[in-house]
Amino acid sequence: MSLSIRNDAAGYGAAARALHWLTAFAVLGAWLAGQLVDAFGRDWEPAVVFTHVTLGVSLVALLALRLAWRFADPPPAAEPSRFDPWAARAAKAGHWLLLALLAGALFVGVVHQFSRGNALPVFGLFEIASPWERDRALMRSTKEVHETLANALLIVALLHAAAALAHHYVLKDRTLLRMLPRRA
Repeated sequence: MSLSIRNDAAGYGAAARALHWLTAFAVLGAWLAGQLVDAFGRDWEPAVVFTHVTLGVSLVALLALRLAWRFADPPPAAEPSRFDPWAARAAKAGHWLLLALLAGALFVGVVHQFSRGNALPVFGLFEIASPWERDRALMRSTKEVHETLANALLIVALLHAAAALAHHYVLKDRTLLRMLPRRA
């Protein structure tokens, strides 16, 4: 089994696996920071919000890299299943739904940051100025939409993880193993 950077018939390459897991951990971290910001109290709120926004900016970069890599190095064929062709179609739809929810949550998160009249900090290196003044009505709307998309993303991601575990433990195929680190 090779330790290729690119995808092959045996599974996903190192690049696709790294982008997948970095995205998963960044989504979880951003979601947790968003959920727990109030629990930290006012003293910690700026740091938690900065962490949330920084993870969001990281996810924008990861999403762009993932999409570019997916088109440059298409994923391996799905493992055969007794539920094909519906299982393959559902898996493909689920992957695109995850990417769409992520893109939507990120876009609305940026709009929310700008609706607060705040600049968008980029890794503490520079900021992108808000194109408009603070708008309370837009701020409330975008916060609600951002939270809804983020919660939907987490739910679909949990279903995605459950499906991978079902493939491994119930269907006993290699679907999950293809995304885990490979051994030399």
